[in-house]
Amino acid sequence: MYEAVDSLRMTEHEASERYPDNYIATRKDSMFSETGTVLYVGDNQSELFRVVLNLDDSTYCGVLERLNLQRSFGGSCGRCLK
Repeated sequence: MYEAVDSLRMTEHEASERYPDNYIATRKDSMFSETGTVLYVGDNQSELFRVVLNLDDSTYCGVLERLNLQRSFGGSCGRCLK
């Protein structure tokens, strides 16, 4: 399930802090920009990805992982340390 957000402009980091338990569909200002507009938030990454692909203009759009799901490559998580 997802919901539309009223055009919040922020960085990717600010968005993942504001919506730590949601996936976030955003439209960046440019290809290399960290700042953009939050379009939708939801609890299903695949569903949000389909929504982004069906936008009239999906240029610079993408789906961010929620902060509570981000993982480290090759490292161990804090819960695994004893």
